[in-house]
Amino acid sequence: MKGGEIYMNKIIAISGIIVIAGVVYFSLNKSTAYAAIAQRGNGQGIGHQQMVTEKAKIFKMSEADLQSELDKGKTFNQIATEKGIDLNTMHDQMEAFQKTRLQALVDQGVITKAQMQERLDFMEQRQANCGNNVPFSGQGGFGMGMHR
Repeated sequence: MKGGEIYMNKIIAISGIIVIAGVVYFSLNKSTAYAAIAQRGNGQGIGHQQMVTEKAKIFKMSEADLQSELDKGKTFNQIATEKGIDLNTMHDQMEAFQKTRLQALVDQGVITKAQMQERLDFMEQRQANCGNNVPFSGQGGFGMGMHR
């Protein structure tokens, strides 16, 4: 083999090892991996705007007003309570929204049905722990349009 071929083979081998190590790490540390990938700082994840849009509809307020309340440090649960909205009703409406949104992603081939169910299960867990100071339970992040 020539020097260039040996060098290229080493690069390919090292790249393969890095990919395999990453897959093993993330599969063994699934919750940590989810959090690491998903956390975008104080609930400002990919789906944050979708979440604000949907919750503003539930709260019957503008998105700007809702974001202003969040910026003041209020949680979605506190705002719902102030608006006289039952938390279970809010959770049910957000779950229905997520099911529709995730099913569209399944239909487009972006995620699998199993991934959809995993996200719905995670959402259910977060909602069950919401307001109990449990990490990733109502503190934003994940970018899936869940509650804060």
